[in-house]
Amino acid sequence: MTAKRSDLAGLPFWPRMLSREQAAAYLGVSDRMFDQEVAAGIWPRGIPRGTGKRLTWDRHLIDRFADALSGLDEGGAYEDDLAIRREARNRRRANKAVR
Repeated sequence: MTAKRSDLAGLPFWPRMLSREQAAAYLGVSDRMFDQEVAAGIWPRGIPRGTGKRLTWDRHLIDRFADALSGLDEGGAYEDDLAIRREARNRRRANKAVR
């Protein structure tokens, strides 16, 4: 069962692991915009749960990405994390192209 946006209003705190709809609401964008921004690498990819069909997003990781986007990351650790993720994504794409 996934929480609806209306269900979130009564929560005192956001849960650590967010559904797609919750993550979009947390960021203040539509579900569709969230999907586009995840695909563009602006936000982290979802983490498979259970049998792997349900994706959730780690709220703390979303916060780290937001910190990097807004310049709050002064130590450069988040930029390093983003660079590592981009490099891994590019390698996966290259491996798929070879097959």
